[in-house]
Amino acid sequence: MPLVDPALKYFIAVFETGSVNAAARRLYVAGSAVSRQLARLEKEVGAPLFERLPSGVTATPAGRAFAGFARRAIQDAEAFTEEVHQRRTTRAVITVAATIGVTHHLLPDVAAGFHAEHPEARVILHVARPTEATQMVAEGIADLGVTFNIALPAGVSIRYTQEAPLCAIVHRGHPLAGKATVSVRDLVQHPVALPSTDTTSRLLLEASAAAHQLTVEGVFECTTVDALLRFVRASSAVTLASRVTLGPSDRRALAAVPLEEKEFRQRTLQVQCRAGRELPPAAADFMDRVIDALGHRAV
Repeated sequence: MPLVDPALKYFIAVFETGSVNAAARRLYVAGSAVSRQLARLEKEVGAPLFERLPSGVTATPAGRAFAGFARRAIQDAEAFTEEVHQRRTTRAVITVAATIGVTHHLLPDVAAGFHAEHPEARVILHVARPTEATQMVAEGIADLGVTFNIALPAGVSIRYTQEAPLCAIVHRGHPLAGKATVSVRDLVQHPVALPSTDTTSRLLLEASAAAHQLTVEGVFECTTVDALLRFVRASSAVTLASRVTLGPSDRRALAAVPLEEKEFRQRTLQVQCRAGRELPPAAADFMDRVIDALGHRAV
């Protein structure tokens, strides 16, 4: 007897492709087989899971809720078989969802150390917005989430948290570099390099500026930390980041100056896994390495 009802995998394939025929091609089965399994699931659930359209299907509210259950059931079965398999081999796969601030140096460094000891294992890193990273963990798409957050998320277990205040990041020769702290009013007197609008850094900056009746206009805007820090190194601009974002070479070239306003101290950096889930050994080992690395880095 299979650990997971095959109908759940059929459902997920349809949910992700939006088409019974596309799901059948992905699974190498007949379209009629997929349709029969969907009909059986809908009968057992007692509600339509998909709305049939001329161009395919779209999930109903019940279908979207069922997708989370199906993914969790599949992941739990895979985690169990992986744990058993790991007693004979080290070919584990760890999936991590993280926000850009920790993908610049922290997570690649941890992954490199993990790879040195487990060369057959694979680490898959997804860069996502904070809410997306948490959702990927809650739905079982990712084993771990490492993300900045302003609120307490639902559906996940927080295995580690620390304060992650924002700093003004400037090159060492910048007029702000020698200050003990800077205010948002000081910051906007200089060119600003802005992170994307879906980051907690940008949200907090705009909230603080609005509270002080200030307008922030970026001279450079980018979705990657690497580009923002490179721009700041080569210009008179200032950007926002936590100290944990900066790698060793960044710390030699750049200064991180604390911001005065309380808004910038609202963030926490969290390591998350799905609530109630026991991580497989390899994922638990990787999580412990992330937590240890955070403990040794000043945020």
